[in-house]
Amino acid sequence: MSAARTVYRTVRRLLDRIVDPLRADESITQFTLSIPEAQTTTVDSVEGWENRPPAVLRCSGCDAEIPQHRSRNRIDCPNCWRDYSEYEFADHELLAMFCPRCETEMKYGRRHPNAVEVPEWATCPNCQYHWDLNHWF
Repeated sequence: MSAARTVYRTVRRLLDRIVDPLRADESITQFTLSIPEAQTTTVDSVEGWENRPPAVLRCSGCDAEIPQHRSRNRIDCPNCWRDYSEYEFADHELLAMFCPRCETEMKYGRRHPNAVEVPEWATCPNCQYHWDLNHWF
């Protein structure tokens, strides 16, 4: 019986040495395996220009702020009454994009600034809603 007990203790010590580095460390509270810039896990995600979040543009004529709630709406300046086609979106300075779910200002950007003139992604820092122009990258 003592030989079996010795073998048991030896095997248990060996297994503990192998498993110990894999056990969770309770002292680590802010650990993540992804970086924010590459994060793809969101609560809700949509794709395509027709699903683009509401945007605010600067009028090229009078510098007023123009809200454009839907990507296919015309760009109408409320200040100088200039009217632009929705296809002229890239000709205006983009001031902000707002989350359609919680109305928080979204973080946005372009992955291919030399090829694409409009934002390619936007993420809400509040509710993690995410919009992507397309996922072909």
